[in-house]
Amino acid sequence: MRIVVPFTAGGPTDVLARMLAERLAVIWKQPVVVENKAGGGSTIGTNIVAKAAPDGLTIGMVVMAHVVNPAIRSDMPYDTLNDLAAVSQITSSACVLVAHPSLPANNVQELIALAKAKPGTLSYATPGIGTLNHVSGALLNQLAGIDLLHVPYGGSAAAHSDVLSGRVPLLFDVWAPVKEYVRSGKLKVLGVTLKNRLASDPGYPAIAETIPHFEVVSAFGLVTSSKVPRAIIDRIGADVASVVRDPAFAAKVRDFGMDPVGSTPQEYDRFIRAEVARWSRVVKDANIRMQ
Repeated sequence: MRIVVPFTAGGPTDVLARMLAERLAVIWKQPVVVENKAGGGSTIGTNIVAKAAPDGLTIGMVVMAHVVNPAIRSDMPYDTLNDLAAVSQITSSACVLVAHPSLPANNVQELIALAKAKPGTLSYATPGIGTLNHVSGALLNQLAGIDLLHVPYGGSAAAHSDVLSGRVPLLFDVWAPVKEYVRSGKLKVLGVTLKNRLASDPGYPAIAETIPHFEVVSAFGLVTSSKVPRAIIDRIGADVASVVRDPAFAAKVRDFGMDPVGSTPQEYDRFIRAEVARWSRVVKDANIRMQ
């Protein structure tokens, strides 16, 4: 049994996959190997899963690039909705819009006013084109009627560095890697991307309190080939969900700043399809394309 991770070893996706593999090996009474196949904005590793023998022995970790890639990439080596089947959503987590303390705006309402007063001058940093961070800014532009400039970097570390220095004023990112910067006063939160405020930090407003219908959720999940028999997919999904919902495993997930989910294949399939449709509309309206 193998879990294909479409990123290099050591990142959060890889760590989560290895945590799952260790526990699933006990349930399945066989080794579960994690294989790292990075590249192509996660499409290289996911393509291995899509083309694998339909015996249920190959599953793949996916992140939100999975639902954004169909809209931004013209060279997709597989059909996201037809060649792959959902197994289980493992986690969900909040994203936040943060700013350097020097920005003369302390919430989304003030940011919108500032952006409209100085159109085309405010910028936000992201790890790259087509990332969830990027399309989050595009969604904000569309719903708020503003024009924040996108500044892509070659990864999160470089984006964080320039926002912390004040070179770029704004950043969309998941909450876990930026919360210490916020708590130390190096960055400030303008808004949370969930419908509601963070349960752990309710003092930060949701962007939806100012812009109705704004919502961005970061999620990790598992998929497999759509040719795998449904009974096998359901069995794998049930086993994964049992691991994710185990109190000890769930506690470790929360330590990473994520919320454990452990959905059924059917629930995760509905999530994937809804997110593909939504981000396709956002990407089309923003005319985002991979260069």
